[in-house]
Amino acid sequence: MKIAHIITGLGNGGAESNLYKICMYDQHNKHHVISLMDMGKYGKLLKKKGIDVSFLNMEKGYFSIFKFLKLVKILKKINPNVIQTWMYHSDLLGSLAAILAGNKKIIWNIRNSNILNNDFKRSFVIWMSSKLSWFIPRKIISCSKKSINIHCKIGYCPNKFVYIPNGYDFDYLKPLKNINKIKKKFHIKKFTPLIGMVARYHPQKDHKTLIESLCYLKNKKINFSCVLIGPGVNNQNKNLINNIKKYKMEKFIKLLGESNYITKVMSELDIHVLSSSYGEGFSNVVVEAMACETPSVVTDVGDSKFIVNKFGWVAKPHDHIDLSKNINQALEEFKKKNWKEKCKNCRLHVMKKFSIRKMIFMYNRIWKKIL
Repeated sequence: MKIAHIITGLGNGGAESNLYKICMYDQHNKHHVISLMDMGKYGKLLKKKGIDVSFLNMEKGYFSIFKFLKLVKILKKINPNVIQTWMYHSDLLGSLAAILAGNKKIIWNIRNSNILNNDFKRSFVIWMSSKLSWFIPRKIISCSKKSINIHCKIGYCPNKFVYIPNGYDFDYLKPLKNINKIKKKFHIKKFTPLIGMVARYHPQKDHKTLIESLCYLKNKKINFSCVLIGPGVNNQNKNLINNIKKYKMEKFIKLLGESNYITKVMSELDIHVLSSSYGEGFSNVVVEAMACETPSVVTDVGDSKFIVNKFGWVAKPHDHIDLSKNINQALEEFKKKNWKEKCKNCRLHVMKKFSIRKMIFMYNRIWKKIL
């Protein structure tokens, strides 16, 4: 089969990463990827691997009739068996272009649960898509159970949804031994528990609540160090630095910035935290941490609670007292003899639930049904 993927952009994100993995690991079909915006990180990687990539260079937030007609032309030229769209704008524009190109074998992909915001353009696209969901897509794939429930409540066709969780290559995502670079870099004592959060700096990730919760633990004289990793999480971020100083956490919280070595980072952490307050769908970093045998403390946002299951701790979102309580529970368990067993069970759990082979199989099954 020929599968044409239409996605808003190919920058650094969960949907983009998942699309990349599908193109890399699916050996049964030929894939062509179309970005409404630019090539981004994953467009370049896909081209290097021999995947056909087209891009329209649309500006974010602006519609161009000429570039839309170019999309129609590309789809006519490719003449795919199935058109798979990714995220709201691509679902809407991709579907209209597919219909004009004479192809109605359309599948949507919805990735998150963050629909309650003040962005009028985005809200309009979601509202319009909810109406068209009853008529245009054959199926709507979502990686998040919570996201499916939310979208059904706002008017999306419930009978179209198919749940396919993200998949991972556990030959690559695995614990590495004797990694001690973070502790050496920041002069952290060997037996001090290392907490970490891997997330870009964004209100959704709620770094402030994490800092408040760690301050609460510091005031209780609990021993720990914390490292924050991700885009925008560095010493040039004045808001973040000011928050750390406000709670007098300079000795306890260190900033590593963005890292491309996720397995090394996760392998060195003793406890991973995700303090998101809204908007998560399926949190890749939680699976990545657990795959590296690092248990997670998460907030009950998106599918995080479902991912950690009984192998982690779940706090209320935007509640620093409850988050600190759960981090403390994790630190207490860290001292016990069965900690290593818990770490291994984390990996076994995600390997069973979220393998790349399982995800590719489920996508192929949907594409074949459409045909």
